[in-house]
Formats: sequence, C-alpha cells, structure tokens
Amino acid sequence: MAGGKENARQKMINLMYLVFIAMLALNMSKEVLMTFGEIEREVSKSSKSLQASNKVALSVMQSSAKNDSIVWYAPYETVNRIAVATDELVEFINKKGNDLITASDDNPDQIFKRPVKIKENDYGRTINGSIPETLGDYERMDNSQAYDEVLFMNGTEDGYTDAGREFVRLVNNFRDVATDAINNSNIGSNDTIIKKRWDESTSSLRNLVESSFNTDPVKVGKGEDKVKSWLHFNFEGFPEIASTTKITLLEEDALNVVKTLVSTVNEIILGENLSSLRAIVSNVNVFYENSKLEGSVALGKYDETFVASKVKIKNGNGPMKEYRAIDVMENGEVVLEKLNLNVGGPGAKKLTGEIVFVRTEKGEDVEKTIPIDHEYFVNPPLAIVNNPDMNVVYQDIENKLNITMPGVANENIQIMSPSTIRQSTRAGEYIMEKERGTNGKVRIIIKDKVSGIVSPAVVFDVVKLPTPIADFSEDGNTLAKQAISSGTLVGSFNNPRLDASLKLNVAEFKVKVGARNLGVVRGTRGAFNQRVKSEIMRAGRGTDIKIFDIRYNSAKIDNGARFLTADNQVVLTVR
Repeated sequence: MAGGKENARQKMINLMYLVFIAMLALNMSKEVLMTFGEIEREVSKSSKSLQASNKVALSVMQSSAKNDSIVWYAPYETVNRIAVATDELVEFINKKGNDLITASDDNPDQIFKRPVKIKENDYGRTINGSIPETLGDYERMDNSQAYDEVLFMNGTEDGYTDAGREFVRLVNNFRDVATDAINNSNIGSNDTIIKKRWDESTSSLRNLVESSFNTDPVKVGKGEDKVKSWLHFNFEGFPEIASTTKITLLEEDALNVVKTLVSTVNEIILGENLSSLRAIVSNVNVFYENSKLEGSVALGKYDETFVASKVKIKNGNGPMKEYRAIDVMENGEVVLEKLNLNVGGPGAKKLTGEIVFVRTEKGEDVEKTIPIDHEYFVNPPLAIVNNPDMNVVYQDIENKLNITMPGVANENIQIMSPSTIRQSTRAGEYIMEKERGTNGKVRIIIKDKVSGIVSPAVVFDVVKLPTPIADFSEDGNTLAKQAISSGTLVGSFNNPRLDASLKLNVAEFKVKVGARNLGVVRGTRGAFNQRVKSEIMRAGRGTDIKIFDIRYNSAKIDNGARFLTADNQVVLTVR
C-alpha cells in the first residue's frame, strides 16, 4: 500500500489516504465518513464473492492434478501455496476470538478488523435500490483510538503490539510465499511451450504481488532519518473507518493475486480455448464523480497478437457501445481509458458487455463471445479544506485555509461559496476574511473549473473571538520592586492555536500605584514607561499596583486598528 508502481486503483487508494490525513488535522463531515463506509461495504462484498470463486477454482485445479498430475500437479502446488498464505492472512483479520485482541464493549468477539458499527435506518435511506432496516453507523467510526490500541505500544522496540507484529508478519509472509512460489514453480517442466509461456508471465505476477504488499519503511521527510514503518504510516492516527477500509482492500488484493494466478495458469495450459477464458476486470473499483473510466478487462493473455474482433461495453445506465478490438485492446487486454467513457454520478455502477472473437468452424465464420460483468463504485468529489491555525473559523478576522481537491490542479479550483474567501500568494492557500456565518456556520463549496464538478459543502463553525486574559510575565503576585518594574504585561486566549495565529500585542493599559492613578500607558508593548517605573521603585512594602483597562490588538484583526479589552485586571503587591 506504500511503494511500487502505481496503477489507477492504487492512485485512488493513495488519494483516500491523503483525504483522511487532511481531515484528521481538522474536520471530518458525516458525508465523508459515509462515503468511505460505503466503499468498505462494497469492497467487502466483492471480497467475499472473490474468496468463494477462488475456492471453487482451486478445487477444480486440485481435481485436475489428481487426474493428470504430469500437467497439473506443479500448477496446483504453486497456486495452493499462495492460497494457503492468503487464507492465513484473511483468517487472522476476520477470526473471532483472536487471543491477541482485547475484548471491548464494541468488539466483544475480539476481531482484528474492527466491525462496522450498525444503526437503525430511521430515515429510510435507499441503498442499491432497496431500503435496508439497518445501516453502517460510520459517523461513530471517526476516532483512531481503537486501531492505535490494537496495533501500537510505546516502549517496544518496533512500537507494535503483539497483534500489530503478527499482522505485519502475515503480510510479509504472504508476499514472500507468493514471490517464492512464482519464482521456483515447476510449471511447464515437461512441456517447453507451457514453460515459455509461464516464464513470460512471471514478471507481471511478481509485480502484482510486490506493488500491493510492499512493507518497506516510508520516507516522510527530507532527512535520512525521517522515515516511518509501513504499519505506522498506513494505520497510526487514522479514523477507525479508514483503517477498516484499508484492511478490507488488503484482503481483496491478496484474493486478487490468487484469482489472477489461477486465470494465468489456466490460460497458459489450456491455450486459446475460448470456452475456458473469462473476462477479468482489473483496477475498476472506486472513482470520483464524473472522472474518466480507467482500468482494463483482461483475458489472462499477455500477447500483442491476441486481439478480438470487436468489443461491446455498457457502462452503468448508458447504451451498449461497440468498438473495433484493434482500437481498444493491447496485450490481450481491453484498455478502458481508450473507450473515453465517463463514470458519471456517485453510487454503485455495473460494467457489462462482451468480447467478441470470430472463429472459423466447418468453413463458416462463427462469433464466440466472452461476457463482461463487473461492479464498481463512484465517490462524490471531495473538497479538502483545513485550517492550519485553528479547528474553527472566527468572526471578522483573517482565517487561513488550505483548500485542495484530489485530482484537480490548484489553478483550476474555484470557490463557489462564501464570497469572503480569497486566494493568497501561496499555492493551495486561501484567506477567509470578516466572515460572520449564518446561524453559526459557514458552508464552503468548491468547483473544478475544468470539469465543472462541484464538491459537497464543507461546514465550519463560525464563533466569536473570546475575550483576552491579561497576565504578567513574572510568576506570582507578590514580587520585588525590581521584578515588577522590569516585567511586562502579556495576553492570551488560553487557546494555543488561536494565540499562535493572532499573536496579541498590548496596545495600552492604565496603572495605579497605591492610591496614585498614573493614567494610560501606550506604545510600550506591555512594558512600563519611565514614569511608572519610578513610582514603583518609590513604593513601600505591601503597596498594591493595579493594572487595568488592558487593551490588545493584532495585525490580523483589521491590521491592528481594532482593540480587544481584557475582562480582568492584574494586581501585584510589592514584597
């Protein structure tokens, strides 16, 4: 999940991770959580179907090995080794009563992959044309604590718990077993043609394994030591639904390796037996709304001369379209990008059709068809908006916002709402200025100027600035005259992010030494002027020094022209 050559599916997964990282910094809406929950649901359903079909395919191969061991024993042995490693990984992820997992109220069955929380479908929400009684309660899965506790432990050498360590071991074991099985397989040892075809296919099979199960440390900074382990990089600090989705995708990746290997082995041994071929839709799983359909429909054949006569594709509710195979096929695959089809709006979509071959039988041309039937999921567009200074925006002041959209260049981002946002001089950074909000909220809506895609609104709370709290630079209220004289007034909102953003300056204050009122002190940035210092040095022990009507300003609040008055006074006593 981190490393290797990226295909379209992997790019989508990486975009998911970036979205979650940005949302963790600040803001996660229920729409976003629901989107990723729906992805997990769809992929989980696909994985169960894939697991069942793999078991059937492996059973058929086992029977073939018993009946014709010379041809089929080595292929079955190769596939079975990888299937066993897959089962070990998938079983650990989904096993109930895992001894390495501590039972809890929301995970009483001690399952490694956190179960999706369920709620009643009170609003009658429709999914896939039906109205289920219950739904995934993804909004309650926005916290990283569950997986952080299961996977990580401070004080251990690698920072992992036993469960985290076992998970990494099984992922590594799957990769190593799969790579070794492919590299050292005896497929074709008794048939030079089969061996040649197998040798030609091993490179792509190894790449499939290594690209999806690379657990090398990930560099996260410029320094040589700025690295994170694969487990920390992919799971630490992510919301519960994000980690559950990533684990489900990992399961599907492992099952897809077995599926692809079975398809490849069958095609190598059976040759161009069209009745044995199946259309395998690859990397067509999750897209953003209105993006172009990408991926491929493979026939397990890596041969540039293997081209059908024509291809028919129906995408979603669109019409069935027909293409010349020579225009849309490469190396035995239908390259979906060449179809120039739009995936359309959000939701589950069907990709159907057929690959048509013309073969001569008894002197006549006969069409042989291989059906295409695949379901994929389309996400709504996600605008990523975060405020690096604060977790809300404040009325009437300048709020910095970082705004991006996955797959959209900065120059093509258009702010639809509100009008108080303007672009700063830095790429991806915007300024929201003097926003007062509506009913305490502001809805930020982003548009891609090129595609016209408009994101769902990202909602921020708009709150009034709190009143500053005045304090003195020296500790304690009873101080020596010299300490009082040389000290300064300071101010804060008791909010580190807000303090760092606004950087309050003391504009003016009033001072009273004993019964003597010394008037207003201005322009000293919280320090006493010479007149006040002289009075302090003449004050006797026990004299009270009162500092009141303390006013602050900030460069970010009307360029320093607007004042904020502390609601407290500072009283110091001469020691």
